[in-house]
Amino acid sequence: MSDSVGDNQKVSSLSKDIDSLLDECDPASSSIDDLLFDIPALTILPSLESILHEHDPTLDSISLSSSTQNQTLTQYGEKPAHNLPHILSPHPSSASLDSLLDVPNQPLDNYILKIHHQQQDAASTDESFVEIPKHNQINHGSLLKVVELQTISNQLALCIERTNYGNPTTIDVFANRFVAIGTSKSVVLLFEHQTQILKHCLNSDITNGAVSALNFNSDATRILVGYARGRIQMFDCSNGKLLRNINSDIHAPDTAILNIKFTHDPTAAIFSDSGGSVYVLEFTRTLKRGYQSKCLFSGSRGEVCTIEPLLFNRQQELLTSNTNEKIEQHPLKSMYLVALATFTKVFLLALKSQDNVKILHVQRLVGSNTTLPILKWQFIIVKISDETNCVNPVLAAVRDKHCIFLQIQHERDDEVQITQLKQITVDYSIKYFCWLNARTFILFDMSERAHVIDQRSEDQLECLPLSHCELIYNTIFFKSLATGGNVSTAFALAGQNACYQTLISNQGRIFLLGTHILYEIRLRDWSERLDYYVENGKHQYEQALELAYSMLVGKAKGLTGLSMDPIKRRQCISDRMVSLLHSYLKYSLNHECPQSGKIELLRQHYRNVLPRSIDYCLLIDRLDLLFGLIYDLFSKDSIAHGIYLQCLEPYILSNRFDTISPIVLKDFIQSYVENNHLNQLENCLNRLDVSCLDLDQIIQITRKYELYMTLLHIYSEAFKDFTTIVKEILEKLEDDFAQNQGVGYSSKMIAIGNQALVFIQTTLVGDIYPYGGRLSSD
Repeated sequence: MSDSVGDNQKVSSLSKDIDSLLDECDPASSSIDDLLFDIPALTILPSLESILHEHDPTLDSISLSSSTQNQTLTQYGEKPAHNLPHILSPHPSSASLDSLLDVPNQPLDNYILKIHHQQQDAASTDESFVEIPKHNQINHGSLLKVVELQTISNQLALCIERTNYGNPTTIDVFANRFVAIGTSKSVVLLFEHQTQILKHCLNSDITNGAVSALNFNSDATRILVGYARGRIQMFDCSNGKLLRNINSDIHAPDTAILNIKFTHDPTAAIFSDSGGSVYVLEFTRTLKRGYQSKCLFSGSRGEVCTIEPLLFNRQQELLTSNTNEKIEQHPLKSMYLVALATFTKVFLLALKSQDNVKILHVQRLVGSNTTLPILKWQFIIVKISDETNCVNPVLAAVRDKHCIFLQIQHERDDEVQITQLKQITVDYSIKYFCWLNARTFILFDMSERAHVIDQRSEDQLECLPLSHCELIYNTIFFKSLATGGNVSTAFALAGQNACYQTLISNQGRIFLLGTHILYEIRLRDWSERLDYYVENGKHQYEQALELAYSMLVGKAKGLTGLSMDPIKRRQCISDRMVSLLHSYLKYSLNHECPQSGKIELLRQHYRNVLPRSIDYCLLIDRLDLLFGLIYDLFSKDSIAHGIYLQCLEPYILSNRFDTISPIVLKDFIQSYVENNHLNQLENCLNRLDVSCLDLDQIIQITRKYELYMTLLHIYSEAFKDFTTIVKEILEKLEDDFAQNQGVGYSSKMIAIGNQALVFIQTTLVGDIYPYGGRLSSD
């Protein structure tokens, strides 16, 4: 009798309200003698989580295999709960609690979820498993677009075949204006770039030899032509008239013109010859057009291979109007900066006037005897503060396997500061270097492959073979064959790979002069790079979407054509991703979908297509598309509809979204209930925003299937009621205890009781049950 009375007292104590329960649990009011009951002293009071996670060896031998207990459960109309842990059972079991928990150090809510509805988990886990796609974008797609300027090439071929103009030798381009091609018979063919129509044929005395160098001035109104036998001529681009005929006696005799360049001042130019000397050429106009020449650098001090003046107007089309204004007003403009490169050194000079030349910097170059140095300027934007930017020129000095980048900053008057930004070393010899923009450049190797390099990360974005273009070389000019070959051995040896005048860059475009065809190479803009994956029957929509994703998050390199405004930029890419997603789904469902075979093939196909589609909808924040068009597409087929609903689960559980449309939510709940996936359903409902839930429907379902974790969550979040469901659970515990004749609780009620304990604990510390966040202060 005493035992039954004691049990009745325990049962009645469960009916007390929560406040009285908490008062009774206060350790300060306990009258238990620690020494009498041999209770060890604790320096730190353990938390509820640590108690529930604590490993108890006795739990390893707990089972519900007792026939006596099975009979007791059967008497009350309940099926035997085989293989479920019962804390009060004395019988051994082969399955331990740790094995059911998988990982012993999981959060408290995971602990309860693992022991809750074990039978439903075992029946549904494999079927509903969906993996969220991972984004490991390492392929930047096709960056370079190689275009044959076919009309110019055809006209060039006709000139070679039907006239005595000779073969092409040199090229210069003023983008969107003119293309000039020099030939071996002293002729320059002048084409309009956009229409590719031959505008002028600039004939010269054939005794001048082949055209060895070409250059337009800053506004493409004049062109300078250098010849293999040392003469220089200036032509008017508008009418093709010869304006100046500059004799070869202005420089060393019997030397070819290797480089000729206008400065940003149209009245001044510089050129170098095959003797390695550099000259300044100034144009005058009094009664007639005249010129003056002065030696700037003698080849006896070291043979200059290439020259590159700093121009302040060639790149304006690639930059914003604000940046263009800064370039036009740049303080370095008045100094007339010119870079010269010998085989071993780079000289940076300021040609403030012919009577005052100043050496600003000397940079050492190393490399193989068979390689030539290359010099290229590029303006970069330097961020000084959040609101202030400045524009500084950067010189790329390249030879063999090494690229050195020098930044020039104006300080005051004629003083400049030159800083080496970085040095890049590659594992191949460099034939030529071209800037595409301030962030991207191309290295051409000796095998005529174009390597696209990101300047900041130094990553190679693409490698494109171009040997089929049959690049023309300027070897005959470096050997000065037209004047008897009076050049140094170094010039003749390195000249085998000289392509200064046949591989040029202008305003982000590269022009390659082949033996039969003229090629234009440029960066594809961001949209063209996406098109490359899907055009011409490729249908590589997954790759296109992944590249678009990397553009959206800022991982893609070498991008052009996008707005600088981050909001407009994101919107533009997002809109394109929606278009790609439409095409991807249409193609996947109509063309790639299995038409025969096992039904598992169809299921697997949907599992491959749907998670990726859902993922991209979430990345671009288009839930309307996910719960609209995509839902409608996959609702037409029962199998596809079921897979669609299953694919939502991992995204809900990973907190990728917390709202769902009413129609989709209704189907989601119905599907999970019909398939007995109650545990997964409860997990998902607890992570959704209560404002998007049909509370009447959810409460009915959760009460019907005793999903008390969701009931606790809804009542506390939606109604701010923290006691009703707890009291209801206490009443059910009383009833369950009575049904078991006072010897314990069923496994289901143990799980529900644990949920109530966790709810009380999280609420009292100010957390939102069950997955975190803070409760409001009131």
